[in-house]
Amino acid sequence: MPQDGSPIICDTEAYSRALTDSLELSRRYTLSAYDASYLELALRMRLPLATLDKDLQRAATKAGAAVLKEI
Repeated sequence: MPQDGSPIICDTEAYSRALTDSLELSRRYTLSAYDASYLELALRMRLPLATLDKDLQRAATKAGAAVLKEI
């Protein structure tokens, strides 16, 4: 458990989505598999994506995911 007491949660669905949803996002938005997996997770969990990567921000916006703005 992290020092702040929050639990670590493993995403067991990521494996089954790697060659389907993540691959499709990678191809559609010209993302690396690594970036596409983060986008897939944000979309699936309906959570905002936190990234400074401009290409990933654009892809997330186009895909309908919320993107956290810089503070």
